[in-house]
Amino acid sequence: MPRRQLAELMRPTRHPTRTASLDTILPLERQSIRDAVSRCDTAGASRQVKNSGVSMSISRRGLIRRASLAAAALGVRQAFGEGRWPDQTLHVIVPRAPGGGTDILIRNLSTGMQDRLGQPFLVENKPDTAAVIGATYVARARPDGYVFLACDNAFYQNPAILKSLPFDTLRDFSGVTMLANAPVILVVNAEGPFRSVSDLVRAAKEKPGTLTFASGGIGSSTHFGGIQFGLAAGVNLIHVPYRSSGAALNDLLGQQVTMQFGGISSAKGQIDAGKLRALATTGASRDPALPEVPTFSELGLKDVDIMSLWGVHAPAGTPIEIRSRFRDMLLEVMKLPDISKRMSDLGYNRIGSTPDELDAETKRLVAQWIDLGRRVKLAGD
Repeated sequence: MPRRQLAELMRPTRHPTRTASLDTILPLERQSIRDAVSRCDTAGASRQVKNSGVSMSISRRGLIRRASLAAAALGVRQAFGEGRWPDQTLHVIVPRAPGGGTDILIRNLSTGMQDRLGQPFLVENKPDTAAVIGATYVARARPDGYVFLACDNAFYQNPAILKSLPFDTLRDFSGVTMLANAPVILVVNAEGPFRSVSDLVRAAKEKPGTLTFASGGIGSSTHFGGIQFGLAAGVNLIHVPYRSSGAALNDLLGQQVTMQFGGISSAKGQIDAGKLRALATTGASRDPALPEVPTFSELGLKDVDIMSLWGVHAPAGTPIEIRSRFRDMLLEVMKLPDISKRMSDLGYNRIGSTPDELDAETKRLVAQWIDLGRRVKLAGD
């Protein structure tokens, strides 16, 4: 029964102004993803490589790409060995809009990273509701240690959710580090009628299928927090995905949606200002950043337990020497007293895994979500 209910919740539904489904991105949004993916293609990484008017086989294209990556990696290793890395701007691609958990985390590290690198540390937002455009850009980038992806849960869950992706999550990326995790928080507009989780549940049962929940995007932890809440509470909610938790927050403040599953990092300022009311968080215990807010488990909803994750990946073929050094720098910055306190205040829990540990964890997470997807039919377009 729970599996059936989960599958039902994942089916397309509509909101008056925005798509409200897991498996349906608005046509214009879908086309923008396709256009951006097309722009990301290069001659060496194109999905359709032609020679004298004849399309090469997939295996031949794969051999050419692997050879190209190997040659690039050799050159980068030589540069690293000669102490010439980094000698130009580093680009960190965030596949979410500004104001979300990924964006906030990376920008908090940017000054410290620039000091250590001795080069500009540029954070670039390439958002869409499924976090596909930014990941595609990184997958097609040269593995030279100058382009990295900062991602959230959607990166690990999309293979189970979207029927086709313009990249292979396991093959086209190499791990750097799992930066941090954090609870998912349920918030409502402080001017609204809901003062507790029980108020929301009661209203959702009185008017099934009418209450909306905003998330930071399709496949995000905030999306699945809403799904878990609906299952645990036995209510049917309409999902409204945005390009980041920050964008979702704006519509919650404007009372365009009923509630939001978001991150402490993006919501805390408005909570402290009295504009949002925090009702519950995921996690085994209350978060130090919001000690007065109960956990879902305390409220009898122990199955609402998803945590947000933030990882950093590089294009496949990026030398382990560079990925390890980049990870060490990120960890050094996260351990700085002022940065560490700032992260804690915003609800982030530092992890700092090694590249090999992240590669193993990525395989585990992708397999876990694909297995769940097969059992409850999560996949969409």
